[in-house]
Amino acid sequence: MGYDIYIHTSDGKPAEGDQNYFRFAYTAMPRTLDTMKNFGMLVELPIPSYPQLSAYGLAGVDHRPGIKHDESTANRIAEFRAAYQAVKDASETAPTGIPRYKLEYNDGFLVTVAEITAALTAYDAHPGVAIAEMPVGDPMWGRWIAFLRRAQAHGGLRTY
Repeated sequence: MGYDIYIHTSDGKPAEGDQNYFRFAYTAMPRTLDTMKNFGMLVELPIPSYPQLSAYGLAGVDHRPGIKHDESTANRIAEFRAAYQAVKDASETAPTGIPRYKLEYNDGFLVTVAEITAALTAYDAHPGVAIAEMPVGDPMWGRWIAFLRRAQAHGGLRTY
């Protein structure tokens, strides 16, 4: 069990290749988040609320496989799915870092290029950055920073 993190391309699709995948054990992610916080890379924002099925006149049974829906129900399902995805893809207008919840929860939230850029800018400006990636420290940290830089050059990342 752990966190599976995938780089996405600018069109929102997962990038292919092993270099576009990173995995944290459940026990390693809290330490990484604490380190990111110490470098000013994270922002604490509330977890956004997902839309409710009932707001679209739907129930859980409407999402079961193999059910044929009339056009009206099919349209409401499509609207619900679009609203649900919009919550997972949302970001601040001018981010100052990566919202902690986007990495802490494996719900597939999109960490945008702008959020990664803000986080890496804070990291690079930190006075302790020179020793952060030395071999005597956490061996995952340097690989994680390299992965973030790769995600920044593509279309962001998602954690599952």
